[in-house]
Amino acid sequence: MTQPEPVGADELEAFERAVRHAFHEDGHPDDVAHFPRTLEPERTLAIRDGGEIVAAAAVLSRTMTVPGGAQLPVAAVSAVGVAPGQTRRGHLGRLMRRQLDDVRAAGREPIAALWASEGGIYGRYGYGLATRAATYGLQTATAALRHDVTLPAERPRVLPAAEAVPRMAPVYDAARPLVPGLLARDDAWWEHRVFDPEHRRDGFSPLRAAVQPGPDGEPAGYALYAARTKWGEHGPAGEAHVRELMATTSEARAGLWAFLLSLDLVRSVRWRLAGDDDPLPHLLADSDPLVQTVGHGLFVRLVDVDRALAARGYSAPLSVVLEVDDAFCPWNAGRHRLRSDGETASCAPTTEPADLVLSAEALGAAYLGGTRLEALAGAGRVREPRPGALRETARAFGGFPEPWCPEIF
Repeated sequence: MTQPEPVGADELEAFERAVRHAFHEDGHPDDVAHFPRTLEPERTLAIRDGGEIVAAAAVLSRTMTVPGGAQLPVAAVSAVGVAPGQTRRGHLGRLMRRQLDDVRAAGREPIAALWASEGGIYGRYGYGLATRAATYGLQTATAALRHDVTLPAERPRVLPAAEAVPRMAPVYDAARPLVPGLLARDDAWWEHRVFDPEHRRDGFSPLRAAVQPGPDGEPAGYALYAARTKWGEHGPAGEAHVRELMATTSEARAGLWAFLLSLDLVRSVRWRLAGDDDPLPHLLADSDPLVQTVGHGLFVRLVDVDRALAARGYSAPLSVVLEVDDAFCPWNAGRHRLRSDGETASCAPTTEPADLVLSAEALGAAYLGGTRLEALAGAGRVREPRPGALRETARAFGGFPEPWCPEIF
């Protein structure tokens, strides 16, 4: 059995097919041709059996907003899979070991993040649940905006999604520094975001963009959506699915929802991977037509505890010693003095007594501010040797917008 090694640039399609096979998919030619465009061969890893790729993982070089607005390089872990018949043989552990060692050796990214197909897998490697993803479902026949909501003067302009990218990108770039968890997008990642092959539509229309102008005529918001016409016993029963909705003003957000709720022949709107604290429920005159479910989002792991903690912001002055239990990345294990004056922060190893004791998984969960330290402590996953340290640290970690990542990478 071979150890994990990067694949060659000429093997990316074979790598993609192997990952699809791990997820019990055939690998449609459109997908196999598209998805390798975001892969970096030198950051892929494959385990082979008899020359065939049987397990895979990749790192994508991205940049993420962290609390306080800093843009931090993040190792975005993707394309993780083990072929049927090859599971329970230690492949995933070997991939994670090599991958985190490589990220540490490269020295670029102090954090890693991933979307987990099964939430219980990655805690053993130090990844903690850091964001949540909400799904909103609305029945348009009974959903209405509040009477005191201010609507923009102009209605959204509807364009094919790919044509709208130059209008959407400035809106996204304006929102990105404000929300922890949002990832920078270059042209390749925008192309990926609006990727819309027919075989993935499930009867829905091609992906469209409703772009909401602001008072100056420039884009102030957008909604990526697709609709599907259906008919029931009582007439139209169409559906609309929202892939992403961004707005830089409350008026633009209201304008987009007014548009989505008034789509002809549509009777239900569903938005998956929305922010857990999106303003939508507060825009509605009545919450009864809205159903909200919440699931897990990004999992985060600190590859370099000191660099990662020093890079994010804190909402209050803080001086605390964190004792980190990190068996999988032992270079992080031990005590770290974290200091912040509310403007700048530093973190370094120390031999001083611990104020809080927690695992790498718990620290990763708390890093973006979406999982509260108090909740982790309530589950017995944070201990407080110094009374009062939990409240002080939780206060400094909080006070920022709820983290959100609307794209599965």
